[in-house]
Amino acid sequence: MKPYYYSPNHSQRAALAALSLLLFPTFFPSLFGPLGRASPSIFSEWNAPKPRHLHLLEAALSTQSSVEQQIKVWAPLGNQGWKHCPEEPKSASSKPKGSNGYIQVFLDGGLNQQKMGICDAVAVAKILNATLVLPHLEVNPVWQDSSSFEEIFDVDHFLDVLRNEVSIVKELPSEFSWSSREYYATGIRPTRIKTAPVHAPAEWYLENVLPTMQSYGIAAISPFSHRLSFDNMPESIQRLRCKVNFQALAFVPHIRELGEALVNRLRNPPIRNQNTDSQEGTDDLDKQGAGKFVVLHLRFDKDMAAHSACDFGGGKAEKLALAKYRQVIWQGRVLKSQFTDEELRIHGRCPLTPEEIGLLLAALGFNNSTQLYLASHKVYGGEARISTLRRLFPLMEDKKSLTSAEERAKVEGKASLSAAVDYYVSMQSDIFISASPGNMHNALVCHRAYMNLKTIRPSMTLLSKLFLNKSMQWSEFQQAVLDGHKNRQGQIRLRKEKQSIYTYPAPDCMCQA
Repeated sequence: MKPYYYSPNHSQRAALAALSLLLFPTFFPSLFGPLGRASPSIFSEWNAPKPRHLHLLEAALSTQSSVEQQIKVWAPLGNQGWKHCPEEPKSASSKPKGSNGYIQVFLDGGLNQQKMGICDAVAVAKILNATLVLPHLEVNPVWQDSSSFEEIFDVDHFLDVLRNEVSIVKELPSEFSWSSREYYATGIRPTRIKTAPVHAPAEWYLENVLPTMQSYGIAAISPFSHRLSFDNMPESIQRLRCKVNFQALAFVPHIRELGEALVNRLRNPPIRNQNTDSQEGTDDLDKQGAGKFVVLHLRFDKDMAAHSACDFGGGKAEKLALAKYRQVIWQGRVLKSQFTDEELRIHGRCPLTPEEIGLLLAALGFNNSTQLYLASHKVYGGEARISTLRRLFPLMEDKKSLTSAEERAKVEGKASLSAAVDYYVSMQSDIFISASPGNMHNALVCHRAYMNLKTIRPSMTLLSKLFLNKSMQWSEFQQAVLDGHKNRQGQIRLRKEKQSIYTYPAPDCMCQA
């Protein structure tokens, strides 16, 4: 008997082909995924964006900054008339005897939001004369990082700096061991305070938290982020928040060591071979930036790009992908803006692209010999998106380019630890600039202002208008950038009512010289 061979007819072959096409993304999802850290996928969001400001880019690449520009751009900030306040005598700042009970807080958000929460938690413990349990850091829903307080911050240093201010314990005593994150997640508990209003005054805690603590010996506040007012606080409480922020919250040794290794390699890069004929003309320029470096916090991840609803030049594929991402992640809570892309840009609501931040840096006077460190979790569009920035600044580095896998092992895949390393490097840099506002931007603007370090704050509205003018020549663009950023380079700005003490350190954290 002859063997039977199945031979599908034309309609069956068509059906099988259609089914294969439908199932292909299931078996090979990476081919259809969004633009990743390094490269775009083959079938989705694959339109690599081209330079959107080509005439400015070409001019920037062909223009050499002058020695005078280099001197000015690298010049440190002068004395601004503000200094760190003297330490209070220990007798004046000593913690009161006894305690009204234990207080727990559960902090969400990323590294810098959690830092703010820790500062507020210490302040609330002081207000209530309570014993603070080391704050619990929630798993970050965006970066999926489960790093604990002890894995990020030097606990012994934290306790030592605050030992005369507030009573703090690493963990609850055995009789309160039931008071855990899991306990509060499984039912309504009388010891949980979940009604704390945003920016609550000190009186609210005395009226609503203290009675619970006195009745049960413990109170757990969740949610807690942004739950303490910046206004109408006693000077001692404000100073305590500053002390926690600038002195008590030091990173664990391995983060500091990795950060220090990065700083040393940025300040002492390998000697580059240069043509001797061209070297003579660049020696004076290179001397100005020798041993110095700029940190660029390039906040251009997919969350930000999608949330803004702006057009970033990736074509229809990118627009569709970002619209789908908005729907999946925020389930209709963040819709496509009713404003046009031009209207969004005029109002400064579009984050700067890597190309645009590169043109800003070039206009300010930085050149292709500038040592640039890229502090970023991931860039939407990967290398394709940052290629223009790399053309302008070929000496751009990041953690991966400067360290080995072994050196990064303890922070790899942990967004909060990685951000802590970038924070450390940013505080050691000669100049810091962030592409867009956010918690990292605000935290470093604050900390660097406290230390009187140069920090460039891009004027989003000015830059948006300049980039919309497609006929503007490089010289005109550069002059407008220089004029618009004279007073945006780390000058002290006094905090106004309702503004954050974690963005504006004066006058609460500083004293006039």
